[in-house]
Amino acid sequence: MASRTVEPASRLAGEAPRVPGDKSISHRAVIFAALGEGVSHITNVAPGADVASSMACVAGLGAEVVRRNGDVTIRGGAWRTPADVLDCGNSGTTMRLLMGAIAGREVDATLDGDDSLRRRPMRRVADPLAELGAAIETNAGNAPVHVLGGRTLRGSAIHLRIASAQIASSLTLAATGAHGRTTIAGSGNARDHTVKMLPVFGVDVRREGDLILIDGPQPFRAADFHVPGDPSAAAFWLAAAAIVPGSHVVVRDVNLNPTRLGFVAALERMGADVTVVVEREQPEPMGRIELRQRALRGIAIEAPDVPPIVDELPLLGVVAAYAEGTTSVRGAAELRVKESDRIAVLAAGLTALGVEVATVEDGFDVRGGATLRGARVDSHDDHRLAMAFAVAALGARDAVTIENAQCVAISHPSFFDDLAELCRA
Repeated sequence: MASRTVEPASRLAGEAPRVPGDKSISHRAVIFAALGEGVSHITNVAPGADVASSMACVAGLGAEVVRRNGDVTIRGGAWRTPADVLDCGNSGTTMRLLMGAIAGREVDATLDGDDSLRRRPMRRVADPLAELGAAIETNAGNAPVHVLGGRTLRGSAIHLRIASAQIASSLTLAATGAHGRTTIAGSGNARDHTVKMLPVFGVDVRREGDLILIDGPQPFRAADFHVPGDPSAAAFWLAAAAIVPGSHVVVRDVNLNPTRLGFVAALERMGADVTVVVEREQPEPMGRIELRQRALRGIAIEAPDVPPIVDELPLLGVVAAYAEGTTSVRGAAELRVKESDRIAVLAAGLTALGVEVATVEDGFDVRGGATLRGARVDSHDDHRLAMAFAVAALGARDAVTIENAQCVAISHPSFFDDLAELCRA
């Protein structure tokens, strides 16, 4: 599937296809279970290649992992130094969380990945881990990363320079193997899945305002855990309904953690009629999202708005192309160092579709209101861009062909089949 052509759609209505398990939560559940003594059962695990990388890596560290469709059984406990390099594939979450998890154990390991992952910055994780006493070698700040085992970690007060859930989670995992109290400040409104999930696996961690507090060392225990649907995957169905006139869709069984609803809030600000219903509260809120299409207007996204919407910003750029006025995004320089330079790739794709786009180092401006034309666009092997361009095609005048569309397998292997189902509803 080197390329995929998506035709324009008419009105979308009814229940959207079930979204896959939350990718961020799946990574954490796999790693936490591998650290826990005993057998854990995890249901509705995300199906993509990224989470498969986490499972392969913890197996390399000594966990027994058995996967049957969306359910995974993991026998965890004491980790061992792996015989080979741990291949994180394309998954930055795998690499960054394991850097912290390994640093707090008697394990010596090298983490590597594909060419895209080797371009992503890792010193931003290695440096704060060093404040706890970890010894981590990088390749000029990038992968491969070597975590040297046998170091005694000490609790410390750390202030993050980047409000990143991955960095905060990596430090929290390292702190479970450190001696004394660790406080982590500066995560802001980034995703808080780690703090919510760790108690399920027997780890006592607290959040007080902007502070994460954890006393170590602490062991993990095995647990049973159900992964809710991924709001980042649900965002594509919501975006599709938001741009196709007369549409009304319902997405069920979605993770409704407030740190993950930045895209929903942005759609509401743009004028979409959105209803969020929480049906379960613990350990993560879960429920349904309903959207009725309305005329959209441009909005401004500033730096404080970015953490809860960072993964969906390229998709927001697509929706902005169908809104009246200009949508501006600032404070999102992190998009430059994702699986691709998402600012540049988004701008190139939208420009090919006839949209006026201006870019700056930390964001972009999209002038909406024009009718999008058919064209060939390149995802640059970035799954979120491939899916965003597919959504853009639904409201275009003619079909859109997406090059390198096979990358959707990283997070949502059935995306194009599910999209076709949504369009038939």
